[in-house]
Amino acid sequence: MSSIYRVLCLSHDPAITTEAEYGRPEQAAAAIAEGIVGHADCDLLIGRYSYPLVEVGCPPTTGPERADRHRCSLHSVTEWVDVAWLRILAAVYQSGDETDRGPARRLADETRLAHWSRERLRRLRNELGIDAGAPADQSGEAS
Repeated sequence: MSSIYRVLCLSHDPAITTEAEYGRPEQAAAAIAEGIVGHADCDLLIGRYSYPLVEVGCPPTTGPERADRHRCSLHSVTEWVDVAWLRILAAVYQSGDETDRGPARRLADETRLAHWSRERLRRLRNELGIDAGAPADQSGEAS
């Protein structure tokens, strides 16, 4: 089964997909780099859909202007993560158990999950098919 790629906007709550569909992830990353009408100042990701969503990619940062609104560290290639890992991380954030959260944060910091705060996962809740709980405060923790 072939996949399609859509741009996800995490500046909306819940996250939305833009209308365009791409046959290759590089095309979606190029569209983000060029700027998407109506999403110039938005936190944008790439979703790989084989219906349902199967992977989410964080595209390369294209300059300081994108880094200011994008929570991940600068990277030169799209970093992909399987939605199963995002669902697991969201469940840990939801558990409310601090003994789970500490190791989860360390794991996230040491892997490609580093830029997946509770808030970003909460905004992706519809695409991930999860109940991600209450809004987070500025630190990324539940308020």
